[in-house]
Amino acid sequence: MVSEAVSVGLAGVRRRQAYWRLTGALVLQMLALSIALVGLIQGPTWWFALMLTSSFLLAAGACLRAVGVHRRVVPLLLLLLSAMIMTVGFGNGTGLLGLIPTPGTVQRWGDYLQQAMLSIYQQGTPAESLPEFLFLVVGGACCIAIALDALAIAFRVPAYTALGVAAVLVVPGALLGDGLDPTALAASAAAFLWLLRSDVRTRRPGAGRPGAALSIGASAVAVAMLLAGTAPGFDKGGATSFTAGGISIGGTVTPLIDLGKDLRRPAAVRALTYTTTAPTGQYLKLASLDQFTGSVWKHRERDTKRLSDGVAIGPVAGLSDSVKTSKISTTVEIDDMTSRWLPVPAPVQSVKGLNGTWSWDPDDLTLGGINVTTQGQKYTATSLLLAPTADQLKAAGGFVPTDVERDLFLPPNTPAVIAQTALAATAGSVSEYDKAVALQDYFRDNGFVYSTQTPLKQGYDGDGARVIAKFLEVKSGYCVHFASAMALMARSLGIPARVAEGYLPGTSTGGTANSPGIYTVTSDDLHAWPELYFAGVGWVPFEPTVGRGTIPSYTRPDALPNQTVPTSAPGATSAPHRVVPTDPANVAGAAGTTPPSPLQPVLSGVGVALLIVAVLLTPAVLRRMRRRARLRRLSESWGGAAIVWDELRDTARDLGWSAPDTETPRVFARRIAAAVAGTPGEDAVIRLLDVRERDSFGPPTRAVAVGLADDLRLVIDALEAQAGRGVRLKAALIPVSLLPAGWRSPASVGGAA
Repeated sequence: MVSEAVSVGLAGVRRRQAYWRLTGALVLQMLALSIALVGLIQGPTWWFALMLTSSFLLAAGACLRAVGVHRRVVPLLLLLLSAMIMTVGFGNGTGLLGLIPTPGTVQRWGDYLQQAMLSIYQQGTPAESLPEFLFLVVGGACCIAIALDALAIAFRVPAYTALGVAAVLVVPGALLGDGLDPTALAASAAAFLWLLRSDVRTRRPGAGRPGAALSIGASAVAVAMLLAGTAPGFDKGGATSFTAGGISIGGTVTPLIDLGKDLRRPAAVRALTYTTTAPTGQYLKLASLDQFTGSVWKHRERDTKRLSDGVAIGPVAGLSDSVKTSKISTTVEIDDMTSRWLPVPAPVQSVKGLNGTWSWDPDDLTLGGINVTTQGQKYTATSLLLAPTADQLKAAGGFVPTDVERDLFLPPNTPAVIAQTALAATAGSVSEYDKAVALQDYFRDNGFVYSTQTPLKQGYDGDGARVIAKFLEVKSGYCVHFASAMALMARSLGIPARVAEGYLPGTSTGGTANSPGIYTVTSDDLHAWPELYFAGVGWVPFEPTVGRGTIPSYTRPDALPNQTVPTSAPGATSAPHRVVPTDPANVAGAAGTTPPSPLQPVLSGVGVALLIVAVLLTPAVLRRMRRRARLRRLSESWGGAAIVWDELRDTARDLGWSAPDTETPRVFARRIAAAVAGTPGEDAVIRLLDVRERDSFGPPTRAVAVGLADDLRLVIDALEAQAGRGVRLKAALIPVSLLPAGWRSPASVGGAA
């Protein structure tokens, strides 16, 4: 009986060791997948959230199986644990006791999901580490971990985990600008093969050397790397391979980077055509990118107003009546261009003929679609042609409205070369207008070269501060670099600046002086230019890009009057203005509150998970405290044999033995001695039996038995050793001896004689 029990115990130990082996392989698979997802979201927060959540759930599954929970029941328990984590992290206090999801919690999850879908539509890669994206990451980590655990362990079909891995790898393959990293694909393939090898070792413990498996694995990894470099959808180019038929712009968090990709198309794509009552072709503006994060320019999301057909919008920010204006009408027909922003000559005054629901931004008059895009649209826009004079611009400046101060923001870690170059380029300039013209001339007269390839080849493509510092050194780039550089340099001089994104006027197909004809705009006409703010005039466009666009007339030398400095407007000053130290949109200092950490929901979820673990460990702690108290009493009092026997019976019950109170000490001791035969525990239990019978049946004595604690430890160690690691873990985590004495364990290991 004893040998049969030991055999059963060893089988259980091997089974539980196999569970841990498979769990380790799954954690490696999650690590490989996390490498593939690098570049989708900014910063390391999402990675820690993904790995912390998935590793915790996989380890929790292994622990549950180790204590005897059936392997197919574990995924259901992990699903409940995941619901608790999501409730604490993203339930916003709606959960029952803060842990159990309620209908209100599900509604909050729906809000996060809806916001995430909107943010996915509005952003690209790398997206900001927003709470809704962390919701997707943590929720996705829970789903992936549970799915992998169920396939690999619960249902013992680890080969099917390849389907889940492939589904995850499609995401970076489709969204990342550079496609799926071959290293990440190879790592995922290697982790998958290791999982299969671990499963083979579990099913056949005596499996031979893994030489053949490693050879097959090496071949598979080589094939994976080959596919990564050649297969459609996984090659360099990423999402571009899925949108090569048309232009998609303004739908990501890196619109200027997307602009560069479209400019590098091997063949131009016709985006739109338009006719206009203006005497010449017009720049078509999509949006103002006025929020600079340090790594990317983007459109600041604000409260917008519903756009009604033909109803006037405005006023134009900062524009005074002294500036000469004229109205023009432009009819646009979209051909092959998708954007959530509407291309119109700026500043726009009204639009007619749009399909769907659109809105307009009161701050910069950007027109945006609400669940609708520009694809297939035909509309007529009424806009203003502004004609400020050099004198007006010279007299402007000085005053910066409160709602424009945010357009002075520069991150604290902005490279010093940007401000230094700005000071050098504007040396001798007095007014803000003089400085703006000097900045524009600096790019057009100092050896700068227009190139869409050089930034890509030399690794500084983009619009972030460090990229611009490199651009100022190399002096080669395209409109994105010129516009971003001038805007940042203007901000460093105290002039509010932003970057506009849109299209150059395009090419006219002919016409007469009274009717210029139809203008055709292609992907090659995508463009970015800086806009600087001047009080009384508003936002004024400049053109620093070499070889592209048209230099505004108000900046041409022949348009300038006498070079005397006019008297500034009342309250104006030519001195540089204070650079706003913080961005009101990003830093809560303006609101007086501290923004929550992006990791807060994850840390809260993990914190509660740890609390749950602490609660689950409470019985083990109580049981350990009881044992220590009994051992301490053995060295301090007489009559210790009863204490010894209580501890022995409790230990046996925890290990799955039947230990009824009606069983005599002699019968119980014989069973223990048989189980630990050949160990020091065998002699120790006989000595403990002698003391127990002497105390029960011998004459009263006040002598203290020596060595009871040592003998008790020997017997306990021997019992736990023969039980195996899994049974010991179950005994430690679920000590049934804490239950009432009448309770009986369902286990039969070491059953009653």
